[in-house]
Amino acid sequence: MSANPANSNINQHYLSKVMDLAESMSVEVIVDILDVRGMKLVAKGALVTRALREKLIVHKLKQPLESSLRVIDGVEPAVILNTATRLMESSAPLARVVRATSGAGVSPLKIMSDMDFGSAMGLMLTIANRPGTQALEHAVLVSMLSICMAKKLRLTEQEQKVAGLAGLLHDIGELYIDPAFMARGKRLQPHEWSHVVVHPRIGQMLINELESYPLAVGRAVAEHHERFDGTGYPRQIVGNHISPAGQAVSVAEMIAGLLLKDRPLERAELALKIIPGEHAHDLLSAISGALRQPHTEAEPVASVSNAAPSESVERLFWRISATLETGRSLLEGSSAKSPVTRLLLENTMSRVKNIQRAFISTGLDVYLNQQPELGDSADGALEFEKEVASREIQWRLRDIARDLALHTSTPDEKSIFAALINLLDDDKPASDVRLVPAPQPQRIVVPTGGVSVRRMAA
Repeated sequence: MSANPANSNINQHYLSKVMDLAESMSVEVIVDILDVRGMKLVAKGALVTRALREKLIVHKLKQPLESSLRVIDGVEPAVILNTATRLMESSAPLARVVRATSGAGVSPLKIMSDMDFGSAMGLMLTIANRPGTQALEHAVLVSMLSICMAKKLRLTEQEQKVAGLAGLLHDIGELYIDPAFMARGKRLQPHEWSHVVVHPRIGQMLINELESYPLAVGRAVAEHHERFDGTGYPRQIVGNHISPAGQAVSVAEMIAGLLLKDRPLERAELALKIIPGEHAHDLLSAISGALRQPHTEAEPVASVSNAAPSESVERLFWRISATLETGRSLLEGSSAKSPVTRLLLENTMSRVKNIQRAFISTGLDVYLNQQPELGDSADGALEFEKEVASREIQWRLRDIARDLALHTSTPDEKSIFAALINLLDDDKPASDVRLVPAPQPQRIVVPTGGVSVRRMAA
């Protein structure tokens, strides 16, 4: 929880959000706010106003500000349940996921009806529910999906509740990040990710300090961006070292945004399978099972016409090839003489090679041969999978650029890896100038369970 003045333990970004909320809702002091010497700064029962900001920001407090406030008529458990019910009724894909993972035991809605949270979490969720944002709806959606994924992992009802609470609170750490890095639509540069990757850990600290939940809730929040193959953040945990609830929330968070797009379950299935080993197999099968569920209503036909221009397949393949060639040159040269630098470079090249395999296993290499008839499928299926696969690969290249930037600290390392980071992060749209042709990819055998665009052309 950084970004605090030297003599204060209050995060100024969170305090600013509280002050903004107090402009339209009543935020009440529920215990006397004391400084570390015991001097009363604000009395119990007072309402928060902007006039209090300077008094609070310049003092170290005896107890966290978060535990001293509540918002009147803010987000309560009933609001969460009502939002979850509305999402179930309005989202056919969500309903299909719930049906596919139902099995025995209580429903996700019943588990959510038993959730509770204190004044601090209620205030944070109310801030997330501000007009013009969809943060609360997203949190509830991730919570429901986390419960579904926990059911798929055959966790107990109590463990499903842990996953649901972690899903609901997974992004509260973002309230403590400089808004300049959280602005909607902002494209973070690799070096700027250092400001954002801490939010899972901040969320864990807040939950453990302010709530009496099992420690597993905070742990799952800390793990919600981890990946089974160790490519996630902030700790790059591998396999079953990620808690079951953390695995559930990680997959739920990834697919939640996809449920708002066209053909969401097909999109989610491809996104989850594109790099084998990122997620536990049981969680991948949850989406496949949802796809087999009968439709309760017509779902939109795939369309990419309104999407922002994506990087061309040719340029995407050129970037992958150029990155591998640059990495090979660094490994063969004298730059990577440090064991730490060499290991980082080798790990980076291994991840890029996995992405090269994904490029081929999804069938994107077919488009390098200039076969326009592949885009003529009447239902747009090929174009849909091409668009999804291309974007997923782009994002994963950017993930590698981010991780590489985060792990380069010395001037020498920054100089060595600058070209690689630029290649990995430089995803220009399809309208860019034509590139020097890259060599055609070698044919690679696709592992069982791989996803291929070609299967839809057969």
